[in-house]
Amino acid sequence: MIELEDYDHEAILASVENPYWVVDDEELAKRCSEWAECSIIGLDTEFIRTDTYYPIPGLIQISDHRCCYLIDPLSIKAWDPFRALLKNPAVIKVLHSPGEDLEVFRHSYSVMPTPMLDTQLAAGFVGWGYSLGLQRLLRHALDVELAKGETRSNWLQRPLTSDQEHYAAMDVAYLPKLAEILLNQLESLDRLSW
Repeated sequence: MIELEDYDHEAILASVENPYWVVDDEELAKRCSEWAECSIIGLDTEFIRTDTYYPIPGLIQISDHRCCYLIDPLSIKAWDPFRALLKNPAVIKVLHSPGEDLEVFRHSYSVMPTPMLDTQLAAGFVGWGYSLGLQRLLRHALDVELAKGETRSNWLQRPLTSDQEHYAAMDVAYLPKLAEILLNQLESLDRLSW
């Protein structure tokens, strides 16, 4: 198991400039096997929800101990390895304010990530404030400014623009470091069980 203290946060951040694309079933299975060795993974989704009741997945982002990955749900057909990863009790899935992401996972892939750390909720538990967006949370915890320019992008278009790729990777790039800080704070406050 790759422990959080062994994560290379500089390499993860550097990978934002050229995130690794996962575009076929074989590659997804291989990566899911590797991610199962991580103590945590950062996780996020991009989707379209215009004129639809349920969101249509356009991208799934993951960060592990060394890199950011962009999974293309438009080209993947075999989701069982991914479902197994999201249910793996040894891997903590780190998401920020995951309500809509959970809807994507439940509706599109029939799975809910568990165990999970919601960085927005954890920030409230350590006294940083409730309902902090990722931008404000990263500014507070890491003195980082996160651009949000592609929030309303068309995530179903292919190819994605380099700005979209960068934006999507940035959404997960800091999650492992943020999780490390929050987990340490929660433990020192004896609130980890919360």
